[in-house]
Parts: sequence; C-alpha cells; structure tokens
Amino acid sequence: MQEERTSAIVLRTRVHGESDKIVTFLTQDWGKITGIAKGAKRSRRRFVNVLEPFTHIRLRFRPSRSDDLAFILGCELVQAFRRPSQDLQRFALASYIVELTDVMVAGREAGQEIYALLLHALASLEESSSLSSLFLSAFELRLLVEVGYAPNLRTCHVCGTSISPRETDGPALLFSPSLSGLLCPRCDTQGGATFRLSPATLSLLQTWLASEYPPGVFPADRSPRIYQETRSLVSRLLAQHLPRPLKSLAFLEHIDVSPAAAVPGQAACIDDVQSG
Repeated sequence: MQEERTSAIVLRTRVHGESDKIVTFLTQDWGKITGIAKGAKRSRRRFVNVLEPFTHIRLRFRPSRSDDLAFILGCELVQAFRRPSQDLQRFALASYIVELTDVMVAGREAGQEIYALLLHALASLEESSSLSSLFLSAFELRLLVEVGYAPNLRTCHVCGTSISPRETDGPALLFSPSLSGLLCPRCDTQGGATFRLSPATLSLLQTWLASEYPPGVFPADRSPRIYQETRSLVSRLLAQHLPRPLKSLAFLEHIDVSPAAAVPGQAACIDDVQSG
C-alpha cells in the first residue's frame, strides 16, 4: 500500500525485539493505529525523541492490508509537551487522559473530534498557568460523548418528560448511572441507585454538552458542590463503560490531583446516593 501522512499523538510505546518499537497513535485522519517502527530503538535520525507518549508528530506510515501492524516510515516532531514531565500533577493527568483515550477508542473508529479533544487537553496541561478542578471531568465527559456514551440530561430517561434546572428544585434532580440519564419525580424509583444533582450542576452539564466543539477553554473552577456532583456523575458513567482498570488511575489517586481528591474510581457525594 502507498505511503500515508497524518498528524498524530503518541499514546504508548513498547520495545519489540532488539531494536524495534511497537507504537500506538491517535491520528487526525486514520483514528487509532498501531505500527512497528523498525530500528527505532537505535535510530539517530528517523525516530529520535518523537516516539514518547504525549508527543505531537507528523506521521508517515504504510497501512496494513488487514489487522496487522502498520509500518512506520518516519515521524516529524510538531510539539513535545514538556511541562508534564516537569510537574507531577500534570504528568499524572496527561498519563491518565492518554490511557483513557487509548482504552475508550476502538481501532480506527475515532474521528477528528477525539483527536482534537486530546490535543486540546495536552495543550492546556502544557500552557495553562493553573488548572481548573473541573479539567478532568470536562475531558472525561466530552470523551464519553464522542465515543457514543453521552448521558441524557434533558429529559426523564423513563418517561421522556423534559427536565430543566430552572423549573425543578434540587431534590427532584435525580441521576441514574445505570440508565445514564435523569429521572423525574414520578419515575425516581425505576433507575436503581441514584444521586442528586443541584440545578446549578445540571445547568453547567447541559451547557457543556450543548457547546460547540472543541471548547475554547476548559471550564473555570466552580463551587465545591458543583465539583463534587460533577465528579460523581462522570466517575460513575466511566465505571459503566470502562473495559478494564487503568494503570494510570492508581498514580492519579495517589498524588491527590484535585481539591477533594475525587478522581475516577472514588465515590463522591455519598450522602446523596439513594437506592431505587
């Protein structure tokens, strides 16, 4: 097959044999691909400093005819995101969002939206002077949307009744992780375990989901309640869809990257959980 060129982000690399490397990329035009870079371990020209995770490159490759490895012909450095390697918190976040993207994206199904999302997130970790406590939740929720797991935050998931934060008081805003949707007061016993969302949190989440893509900036810090409720919703949604545990998650939890240490895998807003 002929040579192809595309922009790409390196997701992971492993040594293969004495001198080769197996590399997985998220590309702008070909989704997620994995290829073999012959002689990359010893390369002083074609692959020097361009096959490390988080690296943004211009990739030259020859696609495989089946599900075999693509053949990596060369890479040109576009940007090396260096700040995560100098900051433990940013390194943990970068490692997590790259691994999460790798796990949630199946092969070449990814579109340009996911590529742009990951690139935007890495650029934010590189360039932002301070990180919003909602950075992680915003990335995770948008990724869930782009891979087809968008939650229903407009209507009751059971009966279809429209739900607006301006028309409903706090206790009636119930979210069912198992149904991935809101429940109205008449259907609040039909969604298994639920938890409450304040009108302010629902309004923020609806705005995120309705915003044009990609977002100009990640959201600013909000109140502790909005933060906790948002983390609770996103972490429970991820628990429904993650195919396997993430190695980077333990490290993320260990260094306590968020104000309330509420990262995926940990429970948040325990007092608000109800059993349907």
